[in-house]
Amino acid sequence: MASIEEILDLNEAASIAGVTPARLRQLIEAGQLRGKKIGNSWAIMAADLDSLIGRSRGPGRPDERKALESRLRVELRPMSPIQINLHQPSPDLQVWFRVDNRSELEVELDRLLVEVWYPHPVAEGAVLDRHSIGPNQLIDTPHFHAWLPSDKVEMMRRAATDPSQYAELRVYVRAYFNTLIGTASVQASIAKPKGEFPIQLPPS
Repeated sequence: MASIEEILDLNEAASIAGVTPARLRQLIEAGQLRGKKIGNSWAIMAADLDSLIGRSRGPGRPDERKALESRLRVELRPMSPIQINLHQPSPDLQVWFRVDNRSELEVELDRLLVEVWYPHPVAEGAVLDRHSIGPNQLIDTPHFHAWLPSDKVEMMRRAATDPSQYAELRVYVRAYFNTLIGTASVQASIAKPKGEFPIQLPPS
């Protein structure tokens, strides 16, 4: 008998395969993946999923996903996208993003993975709020927030106040979208030179 680790439900299998649960159901119904219906759920053997992932995908699908990814944009929102507060007792950093869907498909923003450097790594984390974005629509509400430890605060203070030090703030972001043709991902690297974003400095 298979162990519990060898059996996946539909959502787990879809996440591993990088497709939507609906797409995985289509593969089961087409006979391309073995699955057993138990009540209202599907049970899928991990070995069968591994075999599916190892096979080449149907013609055109990687190109279809790549074309969709080329029409998804992640950038800083235009108005006041960055707030940095280095004051004690609660120094923090906030970044707001604009996510633009220039495709003809509705997509769901699943998560944003964010890393901020100034001039070295100062914060990293994720935005986990999900947002549906219709065709040719955008949102500017995804919000990243991080508390800053004292060593990062001092490093950022020196970068901001030392005129001999060239420092730019750089935001690395990777976005994952749920779509009808599987999981799409887009990454961006955004730079802001010193002086183009506000920093509330502690008293000298």
